[in-house]
Amino acid sequence: MNILIINGSPRGERSNSWQLANAFVAGMGESGKPLETQELSVSRLNIRPCLGCFSCWSKTPGQCCISDDMKSVIEKLLWADVTIWSFPLYYFSVPGPLKNLIDRQLPMVLPFMAEDGGETGSGSHPTRYDMSGKRTVVIST
Repeated sequence: MNILIINGSPRGERSNSWQLANAFVAGMGESGKPLETQELSVSRLNIRPCLGCFSCWSKTPGQCCISDDMKSVIEKLLWADVTIWSFPLYYFSVPGPLKNLIDRQLPMVLPFMAEDGGETGSGSHPTRYDMSGKRTVVIST
């Protein structure tokens, strides 16, 4: 099982949420399944803010016009079976660098809305990639 831990804390490995994420992964290892883990520390990445230009939807579908570390982040998100988002809450939200990473996932979805088929009948952007079977965990302090 491929596990990606995204550490959104500016405190890096000294953060409480990071310690909780590591404990969570250690517990997953007790299942006996082989785990391959990769870690991203957002504060060490060069991820510029989204320009809101929508080039990733129109001019270069699936590709952002900004050349920085986000391309490798998307590759890791596609690689992972489980993505663990680990971050503290800063003023009722995620730290700014993590918000940039979240916004820059826009190339991963298609530029139209589709009904999700759930009880709410609300729509969402379908993913550009097959994300079936992938899981997400949020650990926040």
